[in-house]
Amino acid sequence: MKHVLPVSWSEADGRGRVGGVALTELAARFGTPLVVVDESHLEDRLTRFRAAFGADAGLTYAGKAFLCGALVRLLDREGWLVDVVSGGELELVRRAGFPGRNVILHGNAKSAAELERAIAYGVGRIVIDHPDEVDDLRRAAAAVGSGHRPDLLLRLNVDLDPATHEKVRTVGPGTHFGMSPSVAASVARRIAGAGEWRLTGVHIHAGSQIRDPVLFSRVAEAAVDFVAPLRLCFPGTVDLDLGGGLAAPYRAGEEVPSPREYAEALQVGLDRSDAEARLGAYRLIVEPGRSVIANAGLTLYTIHARKRLDGAGEALAVDGGLSDNPRPSLYGASYEVLNASRGRGDAPRSFRVVGRHCESGDVIAPAATLPGDTAVGDVLAIPGTGAYVFAMSSRYNGVGRPAVVFVRDGAAREVVRRETDDDLLACDLSLGSPEPARGARPVSAAAVRPSRAR
Repeated sequence: MKHVLPVSWSEADGRGRVGGVALTELAARFGTPLVVVDESHLEDRLTRFRAAFGADAGLTYAGKAFLCGALVRLLDREGWLVDVVSGGELELVRRAGFPGRNVILHGNAKSAAELERAIAYGVGRIVIDHPDEVDDLRRAAAAVGSGHRPDLLLRLNVDLDPATHEKVRTVGPGTHFGMSPSVAASVARRIAGAGEWRLTGVHIHAGSQIRDPVLFSRVAEAAVDFVAPLRLCFPGTVDLDLGGGLAAPYRAGEEVPSPREYAEALQVGLDRSDAEARLGAYRLIVEPGRSVIANAGLTLYTIHARKRLDGAGEALAVDGGLSDNPRPSLYGASYEVLNASRGRGDAPRSFRVVGRHCESGDVIAPAATLPGDTAVGDVLAIPGTGAYVFAMSSRYNGVGRPAVVFVRDGAAREVVRRETDDDLLACDLSLGSPEPARGARPVSAAAVRPSRAR
């Protein structure tokens, strides 16, 4: 479990603590479901990536994995770039005070409004996903009236076959991201010939949760092989943005490459393709997301029911699930489950941990081994939920998104508050101002308390 849990994980009487704070204390103070992020783990991962890639690499955090203002400010302090894929993510980093020049805008269907906002914000790079996007950019720049012109990268769809889940594979036949090398080459010549925008590089992202370092070597080779014959289209230093995709461990015993092994694999591909001789000056950019944040986070739930299932053992129903973590339903994601209230407890038994939503697929863990005396009111901890969990959360069944707390050195700070019913209904114009039920006394939003551990 060492690599699955946050680096500051410790135990007292068998009960988990992160950042020096007991998980049960966090549940009692902030309610559940609750996303807990270990700041020390985040800083450790950022440091490990910098040590692996060196000072000159463009280390870029993939914002789609998880974003909040507190994280963006940490990334700024550590000298990282951030990539975003929507106007909402763009606005979040802007409001956090992040420098626009250190933002990369991705996306396969960017709107005119998003392009205009990116130019007005002064983003450093925009990744071109399809041929018509160059004209979209020209119109956006004219609408903004700004002299700023972000550098452009071309997103390539290359013929590689990552050994990962098909729903997180982003290259190869049938995927809808980027352009084939032949189409991208024609776009490169068009941009270079027009002289309006500076084409600085190429972007390849093969997919997510990749465990085989050889795949990263092949990505590096593909990027060099594309740019080399078109080198005159890329004035100055070439950006080789080789995406992300490094796997994170979710279950005990899972082996994944380290940041150093990731860096070494990319370097093997660059050396094998003779990048320095063929390209001259180039800058390596990588975009890890999951491998930075996944194991920094865990989610706390409170058990609301324990019941026997006909012919299927026993189930524990918790106060969250599909709306705050859709990954088990989408990808069959598998997690460890810990009882934060009982430590070792009685002899272990297998339980089916299910969510509260009206879906048979709302199963957090089909067979979790927990103390036999696990009971209603206990707090369960699901590690490895820092990435693609809160970021993919929804309001299904009218359940608001959870709060997020950062912990370190015995202190906890709430960085994202829990959504209230007022938040959920704020956009429903047919409802008007909230009114108390007949015979009920008015209750302020501040008086509403989330589910608490017992």
